This record gives sequence, structure tokens and C-alpha cells, in this order.
Amino acid sequence: MPCGSPCSPLWMTRSACLGLALFFVPSLVAADAAAAQRRKPVRRQPPPAPVSPMVGKDVRITRLDGLEIVGKLVKLDLQGVTYLNAGGEQATVALENVAVLAFGEPIKRIDARFIRDARQAVDALSRVNALVNGNPTFSQYDGLVTDARVAVETFLAKYNDYQDQTDFFDDVRAVLRSYELARPLWATMQGADRRISLTESAPELAPILRLYPDLRATEYNQNGRYPTDKVIAYVWNRTGQRLRQVRAQLDQLASKAT
Repeated sequence: MPCGSPCSPLWMTRSACLGLALFFVPSLVAADAAAAQRRKPVRRQPPPAPVSPMVGKDVRITRLDGLEIVGKLVKLDLQGVTYLNAGGEQATVALENVAVLAFGEPIKRIDARFIRDARQAVDALSRVNALVNGNPTFSQYDGLVTDARVAVETFLAKYNDYQDQTDFFDDVRAVLRSYELARPLWATMQGADRRISLTESAPELAPILRLYPDLRATEYNQNGRYPTDKVIAYVWNRTGQRLRQVRAQLDQLASKAT
């Protein structure tokens, strides 16, 4: 049989190999494609952006035109300040329009009428303070303390529902109370039976010692007796100090007035 004829064993071998190759190549290509598909790198999602601890906090935005905006912070980035207003609506102020950005509770504004009426009460107490720094008579002092009581009680009654100002109210009451306590003390020095000193148990002195217990540690305590005029001067001095604090409080409140 001639070499290379169809009946040749060599031809049969090559033909079989070619057939087998044609049979397996597509399978191998498919297998490689599947393996490549399996080896395809997984696309990783970028980590979520960190959430600022200020998100959800109270924010106050003062725009360049002077308008003040308050709300809850949603987002702060280069685009602007995004916030939730009181109605739950989301809005953004561009950074170029922001003059001041502050976090925290909004400043509580004070009614200008409150400041005006408070100043009238404090001025009435200040007139008592100015009087005692001179050389007043008991009658002058008694009259100004009565006027101060009317002014203070009128003011407190008008604004008794201002719960945010209870500390201020307490200080105003304390100043009035202190001036009032000096009045019966001074009255003991009037008339024919004037007393130049009082014991701790005296009804005129006992409330003074409760209000100013440090008085016991002063040189005015002479074995349980106290010179009346020195105690009055002590009370006026301490009351004047507290009145200055009240005026400073009022000035601070006035800076927040609308």
C-alpha cells in the first residue's frame, strides 16, 4: 500500500489526531474562558464616607446679608452647608454666602420690653444704693426702699412666667430683701430708747445673720453683740456688691435683646 494513502496507518494516526484536536480545542477555549471569568477580579465598593460627629447638631448660619438661619446640620462640604429647618425641610446655603457658621443651641433672644421694665426695677434699687453712699436720713431711706419694693414687685409680677430668668429674678429679690432688712435695724437707733448695739437673738438682727452668716466672723461680733451702725454699713456694702452683679446681668441680657 503506498505511503500516505488513505489506508496508511500513518495517515490514520494524523487524521485521528487532527480530528481529536478539532474536537478538544473548542472545549479547551471554553474552559479557559470560564476559568478567566472565575479569575476576574471582584470590583470592590469604596468604603462609605465617614459621617461627621456634627451631623444632627444644632447649627446657626449667618449669611452675608445678615439673615440668621437655624436648623440641624445634614452635611458640610465645599458646596455649602446643608441643614434641616424647623419644618423638616432640607436646604443648602452656598459657602460663599456664609458669613458666620456656629454650632450649638441658638441664642435665645430677650424681649426689649423685658429689658426696659427690668431696668426700671434695677434703677429703683440703684437709687437706694446712691442714697446710702451719702448721708441719708432714716425717712429718706425708708421712702426709697418703699419705692424700690413697688418697682421690683411690679416687674416680677409682670414676668413671673419667664422661667429662663429665675436666677436674675432671685438676685433682684435678694437685693431688695437686703435693703429692707436694714430698715428695722436702723429704726432701733431712732427715738429716745435708741440702741447702739444688738445681740444675735434680737429680732432685728437675727434675719441679717441668716442672710450674711459671715458677719459672725468679723470684728463686729463683740461676744455676741454687734454695733448697730457697723452692721448697717456692712449690709449696705454687701448689698451694693450684689447690685453691681445684677446690673452686669442686666447688661448681658440687654445685649441679646431683639
